[in-house]
Amino acid sequence: MKKRVSGYPRWRWRAGAVLFVGSSLVILFLLKLQSLVLDNSLDDVLLTSHRDTGSTEYRNSTKPKLAFMFLARESMPLDILWQHFFEGSHEHEYSVYIHARPGYVYTKTATKCHAFINRQIKKPIQVWWGEATMIEAERLLLSAALQDPLNLRFLLLSDSCIPLYNFGYVYDYVMSSHKSFVDSFVDYNDTQYNSKMSSVIPKGAWRKGSQWFVLIRKHAEKIVTDSLVFPVFQNHCKVYLFLDLALPVFGQLLVNKTQENCIPDEHYIQTLLAMQEMETEIERRTLTYTWWENSKSGKGREGWHPVTFNTADATLKTITNIQNVNNVRYDTESRIEWCSSEGQPRPCYLFARKFTRGAAFQLLDLVPSYEKAEYTH
Repeated sequence: MKKRVSGYPRWRWRAGAVLFVGSSLVILFLLKLQSLVLDNSLDDVLLTSHRDTGSTEYRNSTKPKLAFMFLARESMPLDILWQHFFEGSHEHEYSVYIHARPGYVYTKTATKCHAFINRQIKKPIQVWWGEATMIEAERLLLSAALQDPLNLRFLLLSDSCIPLYNFGYVYDYVMSSHKSFVDSFVDYNDTQYNSKMSSVIPKGAWRKGSQWFVLIRKHAEKIVTDSLVFPVFQNHCKVYLFLDLALPVFGQLLVNKTQENCIPDEHYIQTLLAMQEMETEIERRTLTYTWWENSKSGKGREGWHPVTFNTADATLKTITNIQNVNNVRYDTESRIEWCSSEGQPRPCYLFARKFTRGAAFQLLDLVPSYEKAEYTH
């Protein structure tokens, strides 16, 4: 009997060889394509924007963006200045998010700044001074801004803030630093710390500072995902109202307001980053200028309050004086913070508050005289 030789027909071997070679070529092609895409993306993300302001030839598909986040009551009274500011940018360089009272919508008739139209977040809350609702609103803004993966810097501003420079200068200043800008210091005379917090927040980590920040994405994510420190502020930072039945005033009951008030917006982020041992990753100063004045008039809340700049105050001298500030002194720490970014001396402030709408109209005519600062690396 003839012995049968086992195996596949010759045509099957040839087909298998062709399929193997073809598959290998396809895989190599895909790997090369992926490499090119990643290289281009990295070039765009790491793009150092020493800008030619006359050029529009930017690779913008993955260019990192600034997320401008505004805490507002209702209208944006300084929208005419912000309209001018954003006119000097490209739309792929920034995003805008606004937290206003529930129900307020920024339509074309409600604002003169195109960048603000329909930029209110979807589920805002009612914010009360002295309570954790203030930082809850900040967390809502950060959460919304983090949805865009191209947002790499997160700037918190108020509705009374003005830009001190043009968009290009602000973009390059913020993007050139790998750190967050968070005003943070130890105030040994601070009385806002509540001993009831000690089981979660050690007193040694308690920090204070301005609420207006610029964050890198890592820190923004840390704040949004925090489920340990934020509830402590919710539980212990409240304003309580009591009715004093024994003290009628003009036929009405006198309302006595007592506070268990730890001023959450001045402590939460600073304390959280200190507890996370991230203070080496921040510039311990704010980029937003505020002029504080101690009020002892007995009218309203006493203590330190931000000064409002009215029309008469909106002068070129006022703006240039703020632009020329190059250091900040922290008396409680005996520390002078010389303002710099990536080791280079810089003006301390990019924004300033609190300005009125009248002041904005006054400054609009002066903008060409002070905004065009050149950024040098």
